[in-house]
Amino acid sequence: MRTLLLLLITLTLCACGPSSPDERLNQAINQLEDGIESRDREQVTSLLHPEFSAQDQFDNAWAERNLRLMFLQNQRISVIVSSQETTIDPGYPERAETTARATLTGAERFLPNSAGQYDIRLLWLDTDGEWLLRDIDWQRVR
Repeated sequence: MRTLLLLLITLTLCACGPSSPDERLNQAINQLEDGIESRDREQVTSLLHPEFSAQDQFDNAWAERNLRLMFLQNQRISVIVSSQETTIDPGYPERAETTARATLTGAERFLPNSAGQYDIRLLWLDTDGEWLLRDIDWQRVR
């Protein structure tokens, strides 16, 4: 009985250990999407690396201003990802890249009043066990 109890405790402690880099990266990606859809600026900005860059010219302050504006203009925001591929760099496992095609829609009330489809590239860095978004680039699909 005592051995069974020790085995159960050991298994429980192992299950509570840190998740794999893949799992943590998928959590960060989902957290980013959820933060945008729930209009939670703090949730989104908590995922930004201190040296964050968008389109090779915008920084964290720009991201925060644009999130505020987007959330003020839209009571509802949807992120629909039609394709996504994420790879962790085998030579530099603290670095990962996600490419995706996503449609963003915004609405003041119930019906969307804006929509756009984008090809997006996200560069993630694993910083002290937490995946943070270092770079993002996008191009609108026409």
